[in-house]
Amino acid sequence: MLRKGVKIFKFINKRSALDVTQNLEYFKERTDRDENEYKGNIVISITSNKHYLKAYISKSKAKSLFQSIIDGNFTKLYPKGFIDYGGSIRDGKVIARTLKIEALVNPDNNDPSKKKVQIVFTISEGPGQKTPTGAYKPAGKSTTFVQSYLDPISMRECALEVTSYIQTAEIAAQLIGKPLHTFTSVSREIDNEIGIQNLISSSGSGIMSSLPDIKKITNEDLKILMAEVQKEYKQRVEAYANKREN
Repeated sequence: MLRKGVKIFKFINKRSALDVTQNLEYFKERTDRDENEYKGNIVISITSNKHYLKAYISKSKAKSLFQSIIDGNFTKLYPKGFIDYGGSIRDGKVIARTLKIEALVNPDNNDPSKKKVQIVFTISEGPGQKTPTGAYKPAGKSTTFVQSYLDPISMRECALEVTSYIQTAEIAAQLIGKPLHTFTSVSREIDNEIGIQNLISSSGSGIMSSLPDIKKITNEDLKILMAEVQKEYKQRVEAYANKREN
């Protein structure tokens, strides 16, 4: 199980504070499909303009987004910026949430011949509506928004930390037999399925824990056993030789 309350990355300046945390071990039971649907995500939280908002990026989208930063092709893959929609029901009202991450290029005030690149995170909330598929979409202008500006180096640091954390979490989950993906045929799973989690089980029920229960033999018993094996081997060799001659 992943530790809760892990802050993967933090960025603070005079205008805002940005935190990246995780909610990767999140599954939703779908009895109609006989699945545990994987809904894990990376959480972006921003405090600015005396407001605090957070948005959620699915694991698969987060991997694509932050890997594009590392590879240096963010603007090619997301020419209009990365945009992700979400929402919730609050006080009986549908709230739509939009996360936008974009690269801004402006002249450098200190040197007009140079360009100043900034990565802007914007989270906005406002009235919304829920679609038949269960998704959320805006239904009017946003009423609250927060922003955080990162320089390219800080953004790359963020991307490296997030991708590294996701990869480590996926490996850790795989080792205990609970991969960070959708589980299908849940009702037909075998309770005592033999997997690597059983091999390394610390509860005393794994295969490795049964090794001390194997009966130990003495040196004399081992000599007798080896003599019997050699005798059997010699008999088989002689039988094979006689068969070849006949």
